Amino acid sequence: MSKDYLKVDFTLGDTVENAVIQLLGYKEEGQLACGQFNGITLYSDTVTMDEAYKEITGMTKTEFDEYTEELRR
Repeated sequence: MSKDYLKVDFTLGDTVENAVIQLLGYKEEGQLACGQFNGITLYSDTVTMDEAYKEITGMTKTEFDEYTEELRR
């Protein structure tokens, strides 16, 4: 049995964090949803913040935040 997912279109200015938060909102409502972020498909029923960051950036959210903070210095 296949699952039917609502397709979510993330906007140009969305961050990984915003995309995950949007999908988790659908999950809270009991709605299956998915969307592509930088070529990676994220699913509301399986997404976690760290796993999304790892798939998209190769780093956990904490590692990514530390990396971007280091770049700002």
